Amino acid sequence: MSAVIRGVAECPHGRSTEPSTMALHETLVDAALADAGLERGQVDALLTVSPRSDPYLVHAEALAERLGIEPGPCHSVEAGGTAPIAMAAAAAGMIDAGIAEVAVVVAADLPLLAGSAGYLSTLTQVGPIHPEFEASYGVTPRSLYGLMARAYLHHHRLGEDALGEVALHDRAMAARHPHARFREPLDMAGYLASPLVCDPLRRPDCGPVTDGGGAVVLVRGDLPAAGHADVALAGVGQAMRHAHLSQAPSLVESAAGVAGGRALTTAGATIEDVDVALVYDCFSIAMLMNAEALGLAATGTAAKEFAAGAFGPGGRVVVNPHGGLLSHGYPARAAGMANLVEAIVQLRGEAGERQVPGCATALVHGMSGAQSGHAVAILREAA
Repeated sequence: MSAVIRGVAECPHGRSTEPSTMALHETLVDAALADAGLERGQVDALLTVSPRSDPYLVHAEALAERLGIEPGPCHSVEAGGTAPIAMAAAAAGMIDAGIAEVAVVVAADLPLLAGSAGYLSTLTQVGPIHPEFEASYGVTPRSLYGLMARAYLHHHRLGEDALGEVALHDRAMAARHPHARFREPLDMAGYLASPLVCDPLRRPDCGPVTDGGGAVVLVRGDLPAAGHADVALAGVGQAMRHAHLSQAPSLVESAAGVAGGRALTTAGATIEDVDVALVYDCFSIAMLMNAEALGLAATGTAAKEFAAGAFGPGGRVVVNPHGGLLSHGYPARAAGMANLVEAIVQLRGEAGERQVPGCATALVHGMSGAQSGHAVAILREAA
């Protein structure tokens, strides 16, 4: 029997009240299991992302010990912002292969508990910064995305307000989500008056460091139902083009479309079938590049589509109804989990005032590094 997604949980993004990162993981796992109508002892596969704010090298095993469970597969995944999709796909594969019946996927981090945003920024540089060709020049993740933003704006002859359209969109969407980090209004005047972080990126163009995370429970589809709709992982695609931006073939193109095409093909769908798209946008420029690569907008036109309301409520496809990483929050190693959670909630029809009417097909996108790796999942309500 094929795997289905049955449980989901998320915590508010901002500054957590949990005493430790491990405690947050425990809270999320219990909440997701309760949502699925299951108990800890039924979990026979556990997948996590090792958070930056926790010292454990093999994090999943430490979490299993804390939970008092003894799963078979017990893995910590290193895949950046693609990890939530990669873990869900792996869990589904385990269930489909008969290796497990109940799998928990969880990603959470408390970077603010670890000390400061500066602590996180320093650690993050270990990943996307090339030790030979970039580090010696003082490169940071922000400067890498600033470089892409400047190249993109020049290539398409756009003004800096093009980036602002993404920030304004995410902020307006986040206003309707109780877990979002930033919910206060933002207009273009306020955006243009905000401080530059790395030219041309302004503060609202950069995902805010937050505490946060989420958990998802996948089960064998013939297990007793939990009283709400199950969600099917209809297709998954992954792609990578480079590890470091200095080695990238282009500063203005994204491999998200390759991953998206593979996922859509597996699901037997086209981009026109998508009702809601959760696109990874750690920086506003990432949204513009990824939305276009995925086929949500023609090359160089995503900003105009955002400005015209094509991706908002009532638009032809709703993008990031939870507020995206720019406003929902960027919880370090757990970034991207909120995209998966929001897709599930939308397909179950439980998104409240931000619910996309008639939502039947969701696209979830994750990204790692400096436009390095991409993963896309197509989700539908299970038959």
